Amino acid sequence: MHSLTTGLVDLVLGRVCAGCEEPGSILCLSCEADLRPRPRWRRDLDLTDLVAGLRIPVACALDYRGSVRNVLFRYKDHGIRGLANALAPALGASIEYLSASHPPLNSDPILVPIPTRRVNRRRRGFDHIRLLAKTSTIRSRGLKVSSILRDTRSDQGSKRLGAADREVFASGAFTTTSGLPSPQRSVFVVDDIVTTGATAREAVATLLLAGVHVAGVATVAGTP
Repeated sequence: MHSLTTGLVDLVLGRVCAGCEEPGSILCLSCEADLRPRPRWRRDLDLTDLVAGLRIPVACALDYRGSVRNVLFRYKDHGIRGLANALAPALGASIEYLSASHPPLNSDPILVPIPTRRVNRRRRGFDHIRLLAKTSTIRSRGLKVSSILRDTRSDQGSKRLGAADREVFASGAFTTTSGLPSPQRSVFVVDDIVTTGATAREAVATLLLAGVHVAGVATVAGTP
């Protein structure tokens, strides 16, 4: 039996699978197959309080459970950045799925990552959602990433909160930075996981109120 420290070292060095901890490689064939994208609609975000009849589609490509959940956890909380290459195709598939159903205005959409809170970015050493977004653009030259959202929260996260508490936690969480795109450019908000949709809705609302045209939200995984 590995100690916790030894087990983490094995994960970081890719000696065990990040999805199931089987010895051999950073991803076994079975867990690699679990990461094959199956893009679909996860939910619509109701923004009718801001604009009459406005609902923003949210796409995901994987179910957030089992090996997918493990890989995402080890990517961001164990800081195994190489797993971005395994997860980015799922985000890319969600982006393509959105683009096909909701064509962006004038040109390719701008990808706007939901920002990682400062306390988590310091602890992890990187912004995991921005890295996923950047990695997903490697095969799509027209896509650009713009970090125009800033998270103003400084307390602990929402991982263990219920649906109602998540909405309260997300309320007023974001502000916009300088360099906003013109209203003639579409943006897709991108995130790793969608659960209740509270965080994504707050991010979209912040951008809409700043005059940004948000066409959809693309995520890696969604809760089943």
